[in-house]
Amino acid sequence: MENGKMMLKSKMTAAGMAVAIILMIGYVFYALSDAAPAADDMKGWAWLILVFIGISVIAQVITQVAVHVLFAVSMAVKEEADDRSIKRIMRSEMREDEMDERITMRSSHTGFGFVGVGFVFVLIALAFFDITVGLLLNILLGIFFIAMILGAFEGMFLYEKGDKGMICRMREDE
Repeated sequence: MENGKMMLKSKMTAAGMAVAIILMIGYVFYALSDAAPAADDMKGWAWLILVFIGISVIAQVITQVAVHVLFAVSMAVKEEADDRSIKRIMRSEMREDEMDERITMRSSHTGFGFVGVGFVFVLIALAFFDITVGLLLNILLGIFFIAMILGAFEGMFLYEKGDKGMICRMREDE
C-alpha cells in the first residue's frame, strides 16, 4: 500500500469480506432464534443455509458492481478524466498477471487447507460426540466461512504487500 491507498482488488476483497461477515452475523442471529429449524431437521437447515447462500451471492454481486462504480466515479472526480481514460484505468487495475495467479493460488491453498482440517474436526466430532445434524451443518458452514475469510484476508494482504517480497505498486497516475 503506497500513500495509504489500497489497490482496487484489495478494495473489492475488503468489501466482499465485510458483506460476508454481516451476512454471517445475520445467519447466526437467525439460527439462534426461535424461527430456526429444529436441531434434527436436516431438510430445514439445508433450506435455511441455501437461502443464506443465495442472499450472499446476490449481495456479493451487488457489492462488486458498487465498488467498480464508486471507483470509476472517484477516478472521474479526482482526475477530472473522460470516459476513455477511466476505462483505461479500470482495465489497468483489473488486468491479471503472473503475480495475481500466485496470490490467488496461495490464498486458495490457505482456504482449502483450513477446510481440510475442519472436515477432519467434523469427522472427529461425529465419531466421538453425539452431535445433531443441525449442529453438524452449522459447524461445516462455519468452517467454510472462516476458510473464505482467511483466504480473502491473505489475498488482500499479498496484493498490498506483494508476493515473495515484490511490492504491488499503485499506478503513477493515481
